[in-house]
Amino acid sequence: MTIVKKKSKPGGTPVPFIPVEQLPSVLAVLFYGRSGTGKTTIASSFPAPSLLLDIREKGTDSVSNVKGLKVAHLNAWEQFEEIYWYLKKGEHDFRTVIVDQITQLQELAMKKALKDDGKEDTEQMSKRNFGQAGGMMKTWLLNYRDLIDDGIHVVFLAHDRVTNQGDDGSGEDQIDPVVGAALMPSVASFVNGAVKIIGNTFIRETYSIQNKRKVRAVEYSMRIGPHAFYTTKTRSPVGIAAPSVIVDPTYEKLVGIMRGDYSETPTTIRKKR
Repeated sequence: MTIVKKKSKPGGTPVPFIPVEQLPSVLAVLFYGRSGTGKTTIASSFPAPSLLLDIREKGTDSVSNVKGLKVAHLNAWEQFEEIYWYLKKGEHDFRTVIVDQITQLQELAMKKALKDDGKEDTEQMSKRNFGQAGGMMKTWLLNYRDLIDDGIHVVFLAHDRVTNQGDDGSGEDQIDPVVGAALMPSVASFVNGAVKIIGNTFIRETYSIQNKRKVRAVEYSMRIGPHAFYTTKTRSPVGIAAPSVIVDPTYEKLVGIMRGDYSETPTTIRKKR
């Protein structure tokens, strides 16, 4: 790798210029969808060893046989902060951290905001409390996202939610529904802008005729290409369109799409030869 050093001023710190094709494929991504659509399974395909932060989900049965995956069960906001500092310190070999799920993490943030305000969990949230919880979410999700600078992949998982554009005070003339992560509007917008890939997981049924019988098949799929209603995003090379849907998505397929090494077929994507 050729590095050109440039000083901002005499005696300043040299700034490395790195060819874009040599940048590492360390990803920060957001996968959202209904329960049972494969979010955790996809996340477990990211490079191991991996650390899965199970935030009141108890949904690790689907990845119980994944090697190199460790699980930490979180029930309080403070634990989320403590694990970040552990990861940031670097005295571990984790290559991926999975936050499952940030929808539940938001609930912990709300409880923390109430506690800091001297209120009980059962008391009503004020506008100020919502602002505090939203601020906590943005700050710490950004901290986790920036772990990619330390070579750690970051996977955020979330439930899905259907909203109408304008619910957050913008686009009031737009009544079409939008499907995205189940988060406060300001937090959802922040996370959407902070990650490289946003994928919506779903299960698609297909049917075929075999020996004169109708056979049903189930495909675990993900929307990643531009969509009118579903929030999606993929950063791929200019001039190369990301497929609208991929079947059985994995880390390798997503990296291939970002590098322009994959092309779309009618139902899935295949690697270019």
